[in-house]
Amino acid sequence: MTQEERLIQIKQLLKEKHQLSTRKIATHFKVSFDTARRDVIHLTTTGQAVRIHGGLMEINQNSVPDFLARNQIQSPIKLKMAQMAKRFVHPGQCDFIGSSTTLKQLCPLLNGTDVQIVTNSIDNALSMLTSPIPSVRLLGGLINKSQRYIYSEAALETIRKIHFNTAFIGASRVRADGVYAPRMEDAEIVRAAIKHANQIVLVAEKYKFTNDSTSPYMSAPLEKIDVLITDTPLTDKQRQFFDPKTQIIPIMKE
Repeated sequence: MTQEERLIQIKQLLKEKHQLSTRKIATHFKVSFDTARRDVIHLTTTGQAVRIHGGLMEINQNSVPDFLARNQIQSPIKLKMAQMAKRFVHPGQCDFIGSSTTLKQLCPLLNGTDVQIVTNSIDNALSMLTSPIPSVRLLGGLINKSQRYIYSEAALETIRKIHFNTAFIGASRVRADGVYAPRMEDAEIVRAAIKHANQIVLVAEKYKFTNDSTSPYMSAPLEKIDVLITDTPLTDKQRQFFDPKTQIIPIMKE
């Protein structure tokens, strides 16, 4: 059994048991304690479960946890993905950065860089206030307090008047045809941004391809994605979802 297959089964067990110890995982799958511990670390650092003493606890993947809950997960993997995304930011350009806990970690890395950033995320904007640059435009409108993003028709109209070099977007779920979000308003903002961008960079962990979260609103078709930054290499089937020209960058090995 591969690690990916085992991780899927661990998440299924979590739905039944709600909590699992590392020792029980090792016994159930007949693997070493160190292997089970690596599985626990992978699931918790990618936000698929919550680390507790001696094991892990379920996150309900049928509903997307709010931004504040997801933001409590201190993930070195997300930081590495954000550091990779920074390589696609260049001085003098104007970029869109969507609402995402991983993209939030990108924003502080841009302090001191002479770029213009447009965002609908409150936390993205706050993360870029410690330096005179970059220039930050926070879109106006109604605040979604649980997900901490802003939406309005005026925000959509503002985006339509801007040409972006790169649009950085996240995902709640990735299906064979596109990137999906749990809320229509957030998906609409992203759709508007990618229509006016030269390059689309998607930042999404591999588990986003297999989770069953309720995310019915497409924010971007996969054929539009120029770069995918993920945690571990995709399967051959998952790679085939994308255009052959899409650059797929896993920041870790299997």
